Amino acid sequence: MGEMIFGGAKGMKEFIVLTLGTGLGSGIVINGQMVYGHTGFAGEVGHFIVEPGGRECGCGRRGCLETYGSATGLVKTVLFLLSDMRADSPLRNIPPSELTAKTIAEAAAKKDPIALKAMDYTAEKLAMGIADCIAFSSPEAIFLFGGLALAGDILFKPVRKYVEAGVFPNFKGTVKILPSSVPQGSNAAVLGAAAMGWNEIK
Repeated sequence: MGEMIFGGAKGMKEFIVLTLGTGLGSGIVINGQMVYGHTGFAGEVGHFIVEPGGRECGCGRRGCLETYGSATGLVKTVLFLLSDMRADSPLRNIPPSELTAKTIAEAAAKKDPIALKAMDYTAEKLAMGIADCIAFSSPEAIFLFGGLALAGDILFKPVRKYVEAGVFPNFKGTVKILPSSVPQGSNAAVLGAAAMGWNEIK
C-alpha cells in the first residue's frame, strides 16, 4: 500500500512488492486491492519451493525461495562458494558472522569472482519465484525492496535476464522489474501503516 500511495506504483493496479531482507516478504496488489486470501496470509512468495530438497527453511520445509533470494540466502551462498571455490577473494578475510549483503554487493561491484557468482545464483533463484508470480497474476511491475535490493544493477540486471528467459512466453516483455522508491529504513513501515489507514478512510 505504501508503494502504491507514496512510491513507484502510483497509478498501478496490478503489482507485487518483494522485500529482500533477513527473509523474503511479499505483498500482492490486484485490481488496486491487497490480496489477503481466505486465511489472511496470502502472498507468501518467500515460501515458493525453488529447489526441492534444498536448504532448510525456518518454516520447516526445504528449498523455499527465502533461503536463496534473501540477504540471508546470499550470505549462505557466499559461505558455500568460499569453501567450494579456490579463487582469491577479500570476502575470505571477513568472519562469517560479519558477512552482509552490502559487503558482498560491494565486492561484486569490484568484480570479485565469488561475490559475482553468488549474486548471479541469487538472481537466478529469485527470478524463478518472480516468473511464477508473473504467471499467476500478470502484474504491471514487480518492485524489489530491502537490503539486498540496494545492490542495484548487480542484482537487477541478472534478475531481469533470468526472468525474461524463464517466464511463460505469453508474459515475455510485459512486466517491469523495478527498485522500490519507498525510502529504506523505519520510514518505510510508517509510510506503509499510513497508506493502510488512508486506504480505509478513502
